[in-house]
Amino acid sequence: MSDLNRIKPAFRTKGAVTGNFGRARIKSGSTLNDIGVTKAETIRITTPREYERRLQEALRQTENPSLIATIEDQLRTLRIQRGEGLQRVDRSGPTTKPFRPIGT
Repeated sequence: MSDLNRIKPAFRTKGAVTGNFGRARIKSGSTLNDIGVTKAETIRITTPREYERRLQEALRQTENPSLIATIEDQLRTLRIQRGEGLQRVDRSGPTTKPFRPIGT
């Protein structure tokens, strides 16, 4: 009889405590906690109108096709948010004739 049948499997709890795909466990949380923190005394947030003006200025100056497509997409999004260029469908009346069975 061979000794292969008598080998006991090792416990899975032996060795390094892993769980992050082989890397040692680390404290969770982002190392980017300082994002958004500033030492500026005043902060000026760009308004949508100012943002649109800057996009139009960039559109006039660029010749890059992918940048042009991105800027046009952003301008379209801003116009949709303002409700420009859209027409609502009038659904106040019935869309089809009411169903009537044959013979009535």
